[in-house]
This record gives sequence, C-alpha cells and structure tokens, in this order.
Amino acid sequence: MNSPRYISIFILLLFLGCQAGEDTFPIKHPIENPPRFTEHKRCDNCGMDRNRFARTRYVFDTDKGRFYTCSIACLVILVKKKSVKPRNIKVAVYLNPTEMIDAEKAHYVIGSKAKGTMTRISKIAFSDRESAERFIQRYGGRLATFQEAYKEAEEELMKELKQ
Repeated sequence: MNSPRYISIFILLLFLGCQAGEDTFPIKHPIENPPRFTEHKRCDNCGMDRNRFARTRYVFDTDKGRFYTCSIACLVILVKKKSVKPRNIKVAVYLNPTEMIDAEKAHYVIGSKAKGTMTRISKIAFSDRESAERFIQRYGGRLATFQEAYKEAEEELMKELKQ
C-alpha cells in the first residue's frame, strides 16, 4: 500500500494551503526581524518575543506590579493566574505598533483576516473608529470595545480549557 506517499501528498497540500492563505493578508504578523518596539522583550505569561508580536502587545499595572504581554489572551491569563485587577492598560495600535494607547479608548476589530496572537480569533486595536471601520471593509471582522474584546478572549480561553 502507498500510505506513506498519500501522507506526504496530504502534508504537502496542507502546507501549500496554509501558504496560500498567508498571501491574501498583506500585513506581516508576527513581524520578521523587527525593530525594537519595546525594551521589555518577553511576554510575562508565555515568553514570546513582544517585538515580533508588537502589533498586539499590552502593558498594564496591578497591585502586584507592572506586566507586559504579547496579546489580549495573555493579559486575560495573567489576570486570572495572579488574581489581580488590571489598570492603566495600554495596547499597541495594530497598524502603527510604535504607538501605545489606552485600551479602554481603543476601537477593536474582532474576527478579521488578521492572525490572532495566542488565540484563534483576532482581536486588534485601532486608535480611532474610522481606521477600524476601513480595516473591517477591507479585511472583515466587527467593531468592538476593549471590554467586548476582553470578554471574548476570556470566553475563548475557557472554551479551549474545556476541550
């Protein structure tokens, strides 16, 4: 039987399918050979390089100190693990990752063609509603607040834990 051959063909087709999907979204994430966006390079939750994942990084304060994450998912996990209430939450602007803004004032796009960081469904921040809406017109998704994005990240993580 030629089952190793079929497995090889299946893997090749799977790889090509994944590569084809990447070409349809022009914004690089993670960023290859990134400049230094932050001095705090590693995510305090998962250890990923926050410069490579600069488009989705967060920084926030708690009674236990300041924390740096690569994503909203890692923010949710750290808050639960440390049993803390985050405050002064800053998020990178997806299209301009050098800019960090107040997460509560950000306009989020959930579920676009953008890759999620530590989550299957992307939750990305924009500094103004118009930019978020233009992004949605081109790449799909829906407009949301920080609280809605946080809640969805929390629900997605709980669902993953139950599987």
